[in-house]
Amino acid sequence: MKESKEESTAPNKDLANNFTSIPSIEDYNDSEYHSLFHKLTERIKELNCLYGITKLVESSLSPEEMISGAIKLIPTAWQYPEITCTRIKLKNQIFTTENFKKTKWKQTETILVEGQPYGKIEVFYLEEKPECDEGPFLQEERYLIHAIAERLGHIIELKLADNRLKSLYHSEKELRQKLQEEIQNKVEFTRRLIHELKTPLTSLMATSQLLSEELKGKKRLGKLSGYVWDNTCRMNNRIDELHDMIKGEISKLELDLRPLDLKKLLSSTAAEAKTAALQCDMKLELTMDGLMPKVYADAARAKQIVLNLLNNAFKYASNSGKVTIKTKSNDDYITVEIQDRGPGIKPEEQQRIFEPYYRSPHKAKQSHGLGIGLALCKVLVEAHGGRIWVTSKPGKGSVFAFTLQKFNVKKHQKPRQ
Repeated sequence: MKESKEESTAPNKDLANNFTSIPSIEDYNDSEYHSLFHKLTERIKELNCLYGITKLVESSLSPEEMISGAIKLIPTAWQYPEITCTRIKLKNQIFTTENFKKTKWKQTETILVEGQPYGKIEVFYLEEKPECDEGPFLQEERYLIHAIAERLGHIIELKLADNRLKSLYHSEKELRQKLQEEIQNKVEFTRRLIHELKTPLTSLMATSQLLSEELKGKKRLGKLSGYVWDNTCRMNNRIDELHDMIKGEISKLELDLRPLDLKKLLSSTAAEAKTAALQCDMKLELTMDGLMPKVYADAARAKQIVLNLLNNAFKYASNSGKVTIKTKSNDDYITVEIQDRGPGIKPEEQQRIFEPYYRSPHKAKQSHGLGIGLALCKVLVEAHGGRIWVTSKPGKGSVFAFTLQKFNVKKHQKPRQ
């Protein structure tokens, strides 16, 4: 045990011997001491210079103020600060110390910005000094000027990035303002257009309705007056759809949301649409779950969505047999499907089918309207917090489906005042 203890203390003795072998100040002669002190002083000056530049970078000064501050610090870090002057040349700016004078005793370093030369730092001695590592300059001063160039390059990169961000911000701000102006102009134009169309149309609808009543007993004239009434109603609906579309695009569409018996609404809507189906030689079927919870929706808008989808099916899938309305109940939503047996929709068309003013090339020449029916359905469904989509294969027909939220008392019931 004694031997083991002696062995364990051996490394401590070696460590102590190493400390005692480190030379003390007394071990240096005057010349060596002054040389060591000089080197230490130079290194401290260099560190102070780098520290000062780092503090400038961390400050809230502008890049120009940072470089102006850095150029004052640089001469203090060289061997002979009293005869040292500095110049920093950038692409579009030059910074110099007050005592700057170009001489043949200089040290330079390129400033790189984003990997490309952007300028250079030049350090001059105003008087001739003894030769060292690099002319009259120390090797350590070469390392220092390189480190300073790196830091200045970083400052310039930050400035350029900041300028780009400011430019992008101003461009985005201008574009946003122009967009807002264009939207406002579009809204104002649409409002005026609808007013100009609605004013005579309202009078025309009232007149045509009175005319139809007056000519009920006259077969030919009664039929003609009926055409006038039907087409004025169709035009009125188109104008209303366009108005709704514009309001939906700018988030101005208002909904009267309340608990809605969707089963009852679908039954009445299907009964109303059967005449249109017969005119297209089609049969309309309705398949619904026995028990269906209420949804939280605007009744008029929900009916509008279903009618638009049915009219779309009648238009593009006419003479194809039948159109079927189905419902499915999920956790929080009721899904309504309108299925036809028409020619189907190509995948590339499915991606655009809900875009405003888009019309399928299939029977496009025969179809009428502005091409906003499906786009308006999308606006209305999304305003209800639901989603709408289509699944289709060419030659296999199409299924248009949308969801409406189930009514939830805790979520949708408005608190009493």
